[in-house]
Amino acid sequence: MRGRGLLPLLASLLLLGGCVSLDEFERKTSEAASLRRQLDDAQARIGSLAHDAQNLRQQLEQKRVENEELTQSLSMARRYSQQTESRVADLRAQVSTQKQESETTGEKLVRIQKEFEDNLQKTRQLEASLNDTRARLARFEDRVRLQAQLEKDLEAQLAAEAKAKSVEVKREGEVVVITVASGILFAPGSVAIKSQGNKVLAKIAAALRRYPNREVQVRGNTDNQRISERLAERWETNWELSAGRATRVLR
Repeated sequence: MRGRGLLPLLASLLLLGGCVSLDEFERKTSEAASLRRQLDDAQARIGSLAHDAQNLRQQLEQKRVENEELTQSLSMARRYSQQTESRVADLRAQVSTQKQESETTGEKLVRIQKEFEDNLQKTRQLEASLNDTRARLARFEDRVRLQAQLEKDLEAQLAAEAKAKSVEVKREGEVVVITVASGILFAPGSVAIKSQGNKVLAKIAAALRRYPNREVQVRGNTDNQRISERLAERWETNWELSAGRATRVLR
């Protein structure tokens, strides 16, 4: 590898760069521009998080509406079932006292009994559907809560690195992405992790251990420059180098 390389952890890793001042005026100007970019980035991040939160609230509201509709349907089915049971009881009483009408009453009883059983089956189906909706809603809320908590924990764990622009934590859909500058982790053309990189990875691992059921992906990237002849003896292409780096981080 020549130049700079990237190692995204979970989804993608980005290289963070710096700047060199020329004189006091340019340094102040550069600092002002940097602060403006940071402010713009923060405002964009706030807007993105607000949009995500609004989407989640809308989804939760939709699930609650579905839950209420199923609850109402179940309540109506239960009331109808009780009415049907009462009708069946009345018909059975008539059968016992009016034997001459037993055939007609028996037909009615069979029909009403069938209606009762059909409605009972519908009631059970509604109950099962309601329970399934509640379970799916609970799982969805758990995913949202765990995602937000994981992002919060990682931001707290990596606050110093994020402030130094060597690590970035962000959410992309239902995935929390940790971006680490490759210069923190590797020397050019090497898969050996630097001491500073090991410290950063240890912090990330400590945060992830609190979420044992989360899927973790590690992806290694390099630049698009051709491998030098010296490095080609070990890494034929950038693909092998990036795979070697990802494997080293995973271990």
